[in-house]
Amino acid sequence: MRHKLIWLLVSLVILVGGITALKLTVPFAYAEASLRSPALEFVVELQKMSDVDPEECAERYLYYDTDYQSEIPARIEITTKQLPESRVRVSIYDPSCRDDSVHSSIDRIYLHRTDQGVWIPYRHEWSQTGRGQFGWTTEPTS
Repeated sequence: MRHKLIWLLVSLVILVGGITALKLTVPFAYAEASLRSPALEFVVELQKMSDVDPEECAERYLYYDTDYQSEIPARIEITTKQLPESRVRVSIYDPSCRDDSVHSSIDRIYLHRTDQGVWIPYRHEWSQTGRGQFGWTTEPTS
């Protein structure tokens, strides 16, 4: 009986530790951000001048009218997941934001490709880590 109790406690500690470690490394939730019309117009116009892949389209959308508009820092990591029906999800991870309260951020930009071959963002989600919050959160950091 005592061995079962010890194993139960050890299992519980491992489970809680695993969940805590996961919360520190991956977001459990994302908040939806409003799409920004000027940034949408910018990426559509950009694609009239040259072919743009979905990764570049997403990063140019996200960083439109910011300090990173002309050059994306090398620390930014971008991954793409193919979705059905000419759609993709581009994840943009900044492991070291240059912000007073946000340490890391992940933005997920969902895009669809029109019949004319233009990538259009249709959804933007985000999550972040930062001061005053434990692990990944969609709550404000202070």
